[in-house]
Amino acid sequence: MQLHPGEGEASGWRVERLWSVLQRLHHASPGVAGRPRLIAIDGRGGAGKSTLVERLRLIVPASEVVHTDDIAWNHAFFDWGGVMAANILRPLHRGGGPPPNPTIR
Repeated sequence: MQLHPGEGEASGWRVERLWSVLQRLHHASPGVAGRPRLIAIDGRGGAGKSTLVERLRLIVPASEVVHTDDIAWNHAFFDWGGVMAANILRPLHRGGGPPPNPTIR
């Protein structure tokens, strides 16, 4: 893989069972009750983000997935944060869900 100038090489990786990671994340936020937890997955194209999300959905069947492509289709490369905050994160924080939208799955 070709790294960009100033981009550090990843290190310290280890293999873990996905269920163990989910348990650790759950225990890291004990005060969260009555609203969903949010897991953000980032990475380069082809890194396996969608595969990881599908594996998470098998373990947490009531989960929802919002791909940045679903909300950022008409925005500059990194200019979609406000759209995500207004339409996904703030409603979730208030205890609701995102507004009805056929592109959110």
